[in-house]
Amino acid sequence: MAKVIKKKKKLNISNKKVSVDPPKGYHWMEEQGRYYLMEGDYKPHPGAVQKALFKTATHGNSKK
Repeated sequence: MAKVIKKKKKLNISNKKVSVDPPKGYHWMEEQGRYYLMEGDYKPHPGAVQKALFKTATHGNSKK
């Protein structure tokens, strides 16, 4: 029986960015350009950010 291999489609990264609030009861931490959720409401401290900034992307085979 022949094995079907699907090619991975690359993402098209846009210049558009979206700010995302954390879920209630959490805050964002940024470390080396990556965002992580940490329990507890936002309070200023090293690495803490109020909103995470993400680039948007579409699948390589998507049409606008």
